[in-house]
Amino acid sequence: MKKRFYIMAALALLTGACGFSKPSTFYVLDANDLPEQSITLTDADKMLIGIEPVFLPTYLDKPQIIIRQPDSVTLTASEFNRWAEHLSDVFPRVLADAVSKNMGYPAAKQINLNRDLFPYRLYVEVLRFDAAFEKEAVLDTWWTIMTNSGSVIYRTRSVLIEPTGDNYDSVVQSEQKLLRKLGQIIADYAKKNLVKG
Repeated sequence: MKKRFYIMAALALLTGACGFSKPSTFYVLDANDLPEQSITLTDADKMLIGIEPVFLPTYLDKPQIIIRQPDSVTLTASEFNRWAEHLSDVFPRVLADAVSKNMGYPAAKQINLNRDLFPYRLYVEVLRFDAAFEKEAVLDTWWTIMTNSGSVIYRTRSVLIEPTGDNYDSVVQSEQKLLRKLGQIIADYAKKNLVKG
């Protein structure tokens, strides 16, 4: 009887503990402000760059936000701090918005229609996209611009760094800035070298 009591008490404790688990916090990579009113963008029919699906390392193919530990070789995936959507889905969309904003018109868009609608295509391979608390967030990419016929026009590597604070909010804000910076760099190249269709 005593043994049964202890088993029941242990089960009650375990069941009670499950009810008090910490809730997850979900973060978005696209934190752009919405316009104050509905608008139809001018020049939206003159898309210049179609952004192909982004190549991500396997360690980023998960919803958890990744933190690099002080030893620089250990990564931690937070169970309670997560991306609201997969990085592979949101990355090209946010990058397209950043490129377009810096070019002054809707010049870039994630490809989800006929590729032939875009005179140029952007391919991005992410080598690293993570952060260390109270240190830095890093976005390391190779990116390539090609014509829609497959000719390579430009290929380069961009390694971008932003300082971080001691919490996940600051890490996400730093990673948002990194993506906007990459969009600025690509837009600067496009303004000087790509011909609007």
